[in-house]
Amino acid sequence: MTDYSRGDVVLVGFIFSDETGVKRRPAVIVSSDAYHQGRQEVIIAAITSRTDRVMVGDHLIGEWRAAGLLFP
Repeated sequence: MTDYSRGDVVLVGFIFSDETGVKRRPAVIVSSDAYHQGRQEVIIAAITSRTDRVMVGDHLIGEWRAAGLLFP
């Protein structure tokens, strides 16, 4: 079982596309508490402040300050 719950914002290491390094980026836990039972893993979704290039499946967070984020 993990210490995370759905909706928690965490910092994770994302590897550069050329694999030369890692950058810590925010992500949101999307897996359920039921999924976490008996597992030491979570499912995450990346978070970005790049609202100028919204792609299919992306969701804008209108209340980003209330969510504890530093940027929209």
